[in-house]
Amino acid sequence: MAKLESEDRAVLIGTAAVALGFAILFVAMHVGTALSGVTQDVPGNPIAILIELVKGDLTWPFGATVVGLVLLLLVAAVVWLFRRRRGGRTKTEHPVDKKAQHMAAGSALAPLTEQGARAKAKDLGMKLRPIDPPGVVIGRSVAGNERLYGSYEDLQLDIWGPRQGKSTSRVIPAIVEAIGPVIVTSNKRDVVDATRDVRADKGHPVWVFDPQEITRDAATPEDAEPTWYWDPLAWVGGKALRAEQLAGHFADADDLTEGSKDTFFESEAEDLLAALFLAGSLAKKPITDVWRWITDDASPTREAVKILRDNGRASVADGLNMQYAAHPQQRGGVFGTAKKMARSLKMDVIQPWVTPGDGRTPLDIEQFLAGAGGTLYCLSLEGRGSAAPLVSALSWAVVEVAMRESTKQPGGRLTRPLLAVLDEAANVVRWRDLPKQYSHFGSRGIVVMTILQSWAQGENCWGRGGMAALWSAATIKVLGGGVDDVAFLRDRSEAIGSHEVVSESVTTSRGGRSRSTSAGASVTMSVSDLQSLPRGRAILFASGISPTLIRTESWWNGPEKKTIQASIDRHNPVHPRKPTLDDMSTSDATKSNTPENVVDLRKPKVAQEVRGL
Repeated sequence: MAKLESEDRAVLIGTAAVALGFAILFVAMHVGTALSGVTQDVPGNPIAILIELVKGDLTWPFGATVVGLVLLLLVAAVVWLFRRRRGGRTKTEHPVDKKAQHMAAGSALAPLTEQGARAKAKDLGMKLRPIDPPGVVIGRSVAGNERLYGSYEDLQLDIWGPRQGKSTSRVIPAIVEAIGPVIVTSNKRDVVDATRDVRADKGHPVWVFDPQEITRDAATPEDAEPTWYWDPLAWVGGKALRAEQLAGHFADADDLTEGSKDTFFESEAEDLLAALFLAGSLAKKPITDVWRWITDDASPTREAVKILRDNGRASVADGLNMQYAAHPQQRGGVFGTAKKMARSLKMDVIQPWVTPGDGRTPLDIEQFLAGAGGTLYCLSLEGRGSAAPLVSALSWAVVEVAMRESTKQPGGRLTRPLLAVLDEAANVVRWRDLPKQYSHFGSRGIVVMTILQSWAQGENCWGRGGMAALWSAATIKVLGGGVDDVAFLRDRSEAIGSHEVVSESVTTSRGGRSRSTSAGASVTMSVSDLQSLPRGRAILFASGISPTLIRTESWWNGPEKKTIQASIDRHNPVHPRKPTLDDMSTSDATKSNTPENVVDLRKPKVAQEVRGL
């Protein structure tokens, strides 16, 4: 079949070339004869012109040569522009690229192009400067080489396997190009090192929430003890709903690695935490006092109960008092489960990040969101003693304040959108209600990018229904390489669909040869095709648009490559550092990322930052 298509293409190209040659001959001969002042009868048929030239009945004037060369140059320019628009290559970089011709391209992708994204921003009432990106960059279409963007109303969800380039081609470019405040969650330092100085130089103050010292060994002198803190109980502000939300983050962070879930004790422990958080907030106590209350389950003074009663929260106080007065075995189970949920509060390394002291200044979230907006990195590792519940709570606190602030701005949305990049979301931000709230964020000017390594990872965090709801709520979905979930990939293959193919067969018999053609359908991207997506390629599923194959854009091929590399060099313990083969794939390693071009040892002037590592 492929051979037949190649032959047909050659015939079409040959026919077009012959027709174009005769057209150029016709125009050149007629116009050239007139320009040269030669008196001769030029036929109106280009074939007759050629015959008479060969016979010598016509003279080829100098003007015809000039006209012919001009026409040939014009044709060459048109062909060059056409090839450049299609990617500037006569051959595809990867075998999978040939699939792009059967997927969305051209005008079908218009809403995702720069022009379409700018029109969408205008419809949203945004006043973008010419230098502002029109949205969050996704990549380039393989068919047509159009740079594609998610609008400032789109919610994005990425599923990529490990070491496939999601940080270098999705996370880092989105952060450095963001026009407003940014919050980033991660369990690694690479994104922080690459983007913090770039953001600071653009006037976005930087905060790094790093209770587990993921970036503590940085090479820069200011990366020492924390200089700021975030008080979760101050954020609760005596509000029962916020206390319940904070308790939920601690409950959600328990990944059940130490045993199966007991619904009764889990629910009671979450209620216990909510009551203690509310009491601590009302008394303006540090959150470490909550840990003290949890570990003293038989306290005769029941300090938290008294605080709640003194502040008119009798119903909450009664519920808490009932838990204190329960049978010792039941009480021990409830308080023991709460201790497991909140054990991060006992760690000395975490406490300075959530309590005042030593001249540390509190994080003002409203100030963080104001003006051009700051950049907040929230880092945590998985496992015992993880700071994940605090990372999740801080992330939600920022989003919650942003939603409240959006109601005060034109159209009920932030004029400078908040970008929330939830990298390693299922590990670092085990945010139970994320699927339920996802669809609300876009209308408030909050652009959320949730990044997972697999569908199963999402199901483990939010359940089968929750993960399906998250996928449905996202309007921009990107499937990268390295995913091996056959059931999920089968669904994606069916969503991409099939295309029509025409085959021809030749039958030879004594009576001669006969040809027959038949039409059928062929799966555009099979499960094995999706499993073997090469690095540098991804499938884009956008609402209202057929799936398309995209070419990802790594930061070292972008306009910010020098400033990003300088930021990496400045903060990396091994200093300076060149990108390794693990960082760059052969598909991305073009001339623009040779070592002498990638590495730039200039140290950018760092704008005012608020750092604590």
